[in-house]
Amino acid sequence: MDQYTILQELTPSPGAVPAMVPLAYEAIARLDCKIKETAAYTRETAARYPLWRKYLLTIEEAAEYFGIGEKRLRRIAADNIGENFIMEVGSQIRIKRKLFEQYLDGVGTI
Repeated sequence: MDQYTILQELTPSPGAVPAMVPLAYEAIARLDCKIKETAAYTRETAARYPLWRKYLLTIEEAAEYFGIGEKRLRRIAADNIGENFIMEVGSQIRIKRKLFEQYLDGVGTI
């Protein structure tokens, strides 16, 4: 019931804008700037470290590096759960580059 009272106090006439709306827009604009800064930083960091220097690769990066399709890499990861070359970070799969290279050297056919 209090919520309705507050809304009635903020909007005395149907055409008026609530006093909180400009503050919300300002907060959204600040968050948007922070997100863009973070995305730019992430792109710069990724550009500084080439794939051959990274210890862990995402599925997308591993597909690019090894020349294997993402779908096939996901299947390899699913078939080899618990292997040393697979690391789960939350719900994401990461591939340990050097150990996966050794695995590929030992496997005849993918």
